[in-house]
Amino acid sequence: MRTLKKTLSLVLVVAMVLGLCVVGASAKDKVESFTDDYQKVGAAYQEAMGVLVGVGIIDGMTETALEPQGTYTREQAAKIITYMLMGPENAEKLGVSGTKFSDVAADRWSAPYVAYCANMGILAGDGQGHFFPEGKQTGAAFAKMLLVALGYDPAI
Repeated sequence: MRTLKKTLSLVLVVAMVLGLCVVGASAKDKVESFTDDYQKVGAAYQEAMGVLVGVGIIDGMTETALEPQGTYTREQAAKIITYMLMGPENAEKLGVSGTKFSDVAADRWSAPYVAYCANMGILAGDGQGHFFPEGKQTGAAFAKMLLVALGYDPAI
């Protein structure tokens, strides 16, 4: 029984890795359509960008710019996390009647993503009801969001 579990696990891992390779290859044309400096980053980052574009988690800052070395805002990070957890199609269907943050209006483009992440405990404001959606997202804060989205305790 133990050998069967190991074999099935190995098959699953191989299938997932091959699936990502196909996504990366199919996204190559889309990534290459960006005319900004995405090619200046290392090959490992280019592959990662290809996968994220291929599965629909990111689609560039504009039609022609991916801006891989740019700075994301807090609301953009909330959208990325929501897309990763729900998938683009389901994330786009999110509705919101309001958020718990006074600086995120219900009709703001990012309100559904901010509300979803806040309800899941993935993000928090300043403790005074503000989220600062256009504030710069730090790498450490994004890493914390990813870890909490994976199930880690946000208090730790």
